[in-house]
Amino acid sequence: MQTIWMDTIDFEKRGGWQPETQFVREMGQPYLIANEVPGKPAGDAETTFTVEADGWYRVFVRTKNWKYPEAPGQFRIIVDGETLPAVCGKMPVLYWYWDVAGDVYLNKGTHTLALHDVSGWLARCAAVVVTDDMDFLPSPELSRLLRQRAQIKGIDTKPKDMGDWDLVVVGAGPGGMPAAVSAARRGMKVALISGRPTIGGNASEEGTIGFNGAGATNPGWHETGIANEIKRVWEELGCTYQRAMEYLVEREPNITVFLDTMCIDAETENDVITSITCVNTMTLEKSVFRAPFFADCTGDGWVGYYAGAKYRLGREAKHEFNEEFAPDAPDALTMSGCTCAPGLHRRLRCDPKRENPLCSVGQFRNWMAEDTGSPVEFVAPDWAIKLPAELGRVPDYKETTEWWMENSNDFDDLWDSEFARDELVRLGIGYFDWRKNVYEGRAMFENWALTGLALHNSKRENRRLVGDYILTQNDCIAGTHFDDAVTYHGWGIDVHSPKGMYSGADGVFHLDMRIPVSPVPYRCLYSVNVKNLFVASRCSSVTHLALGSTRIENTIASFGQAVGTAAALCRKYGVLPRDIYTDHIRELQQWLVEDDQTIVLDSGTQQCVVNEDERDLARSAQVSASSEDKAAGAYAANVINGELRSYENVCNAWVSSPDETLPQSITLTLAKPATISRVQITTDTDLTLPKYAYWSGPHFAYTARDVDVEVLTDAGWTKVGQVRGNFCRVMRVDFEALCASQVRVTVLASSGADQAKLNEIRIY
Repeated sequence: MQTIWMDTIDFEKRGGWQPETQFVREMGQPYLIANEVPGKPAGDAETTFTVEADGWYRVFVRTKNWKYPEAPGQFRIIVDGETLPAVCGKMPVLYWYWDVAGDVYLNKGTHTLALHDVSGWLARCAAVVVTDDMDFLPSPELSRLLRQRAQIKGIDTKPKDMGDWDLVVVGAGPGGMPAAVSAARRGMKVALISGRPTIGGNASEEGTIGFNGAGATNPGWHETGIANEIKRVWEELGCTYQRAMEYLVEREPNITVFLDTMCIDAETENDVITSITCVNTMTLEKSVFRAPFFADCTGDGWVGYYAGAKYRLGREAKHEFNEEFAPDAPDALTMSGCTCAPGLHRRLRCDPKRENPLCSVGQFRNWMAEDTGSPVEFVAPDWAIKLPAELGRVPDYKETTEWWMENSNDFDDLWDSEFARDELVRLGIGYFDWRKNVYEGRAMFENWALTGLALHNSKRENRRLVGDYILTQNDCIAGTHFDDAVTYHGWGIDVHSPKGMYSGADGVFHLDMRIPVSPVPYRCLYSVNVKNLFVASRCSSVTHLALGSTRIENTIASFGQAVGTAAALCRKYGVLPRDIYTDHIRELQQWLVEDDQTIVLDSGTQQCVVNEDERDLARSAQVSASSEDKAAGAYAANVINGELRSYENVCNAWVSSPDETLPQSITLTLAKPATISRVQITTDTDLTLPKYAYWSGPHFAYTARDVDVEVLTDAGWTKVGQVRGNFCRVMRVDFEALCASQVRVTVLASSGADQAKLNEIRIY
């Protein structure tokens, strides 16, 4: 007898069926979902298989009736052109199950099999089993199902040993990517693990969320460091944020990226993680990673969960932290995500006067629609959610939905995430029906037809791992001073209504409060009880209300840079994350400032950590320049005043005179001749515009683009390096060590202005 197991993810032709790997943790394997044009059957997905003998064969399919009782996702199996009798995907079962597609007589040899969508509404199939053993039944129990699969396919289920790493970063989104890059630049061997087919997380091409941060509500306060590098690459290359992150990761030889790799377990000894186990979401192969340090950048806190880290979920009661807008009683409500997909690849040129641009970058949310040029009727399927006429919302977009297209907050995005995603689909279809057939402005939408559905759930909130400190709403509002600050946040406290789209006249927000730029303490970025676990994502140590500000991508990126840098400092001293707080916090802050991360200590005075690096020979140098813009206070000596950036009405930079043309030079004379091998130069990028991540800012004229570096030795002036085509803030020129008494930096060209502008020069 012969039994053949075919995972649909391996089908040679997918037609209008797309791979779905978001739910491997809960349902055990990837699957194909029919998703082409909504309401129209998708093109067939096809494969071939070979039987060893003539005879009757039974065909099983693993499927799901994703909306009982209506069963919108129906399909059939076609073998060698013959349609099997059963319509699959409609049994009254609320979970994944095995359906019998039918029996078919097959001759020895190779045959074709197709998944044939008959409904046009998200039919799904994970596996097909063909067997001539009429007494065989595939198991519905997940653990046994996976054992059957391995036995039939002849798979060795022993996890692959991925070796030892200096740091394992789990989650490759806005927190994980900077964590990996910052650690790698400090010499650490880093495994960067992504559960998705890309890096980028919510900011990837499937997640589509842009890099916003404190600068959106506090002009001039865009984040620096790696967060700024990502935005500069995005701007310069005209690419997506995913591609910008890939660009930076590709330039770090110490990083190895593992895609489609989901953490499913962790081993600990004495509250220390020794290894994690992952599964490949496409092949289901398991792997084990070992390291002295791990960073949970998953957003959902999965590494912490498996390691036994303390965590919170939902809303704290008012009595716990005395937060004004907390509920009187705690609950398990978490903000809903939005379904997203790549789509509208265009960018709105920044107009500072325009507060509500109606166009986005490379994305659509929930659904996509197109203007057909003539009236199009839309009849909502009976499973779509029926929305009330008075929705309490004013639509802006026609081509797609809004950022407030979300479930009520009582859905479980952790353990029942497929159901939560499917409810967002039902909600979106109901919203399209509302726009077409109910909304008072429906006439302007009569020519629009539904053309695509987004299926990736870009989540806003889930677990929050507890650290040595929990940031609260009160800290956000007061801008609490923290001696262990490692970054700042300043996006308003943006907490959506627990009722989601059903909030009616109450509006979109539970709380939408502007706050000042406020410090974030290092103690929020490691686990309180798992000793070698860092945290850098929306699962960091904050309350539900504080998360409203800290969950934004630029802020999370600065968390990641702090974590990666702290991991390198842990390796230097052979200590654990908490020891950095108790014994090495000043050094961590200096390392971060060296790498261009702005650290706010006090929101009232906007006092920031300044350069106090004793290794930096520039700090004691004498500075002169070929010219200065004295009217602007842009003196040459500003490059060693310790400040990373300029602020409103305060110029912490050298700017050459507007009366002189480039090239212009600045010279640092060392206190005494010294052996040097690096000159680090920080120029300016626009930290005010664009205001929002989907705007494309005007080209910033003062960024130094072409720079020469010379040093004065006993043999005279020697050029030791150059930078050409720069568009980022920090330039590093490394050279063979030599003894020098002076360093001269010449700006040959800026990005547009005929002036030089440098914020800082360091010499090592």
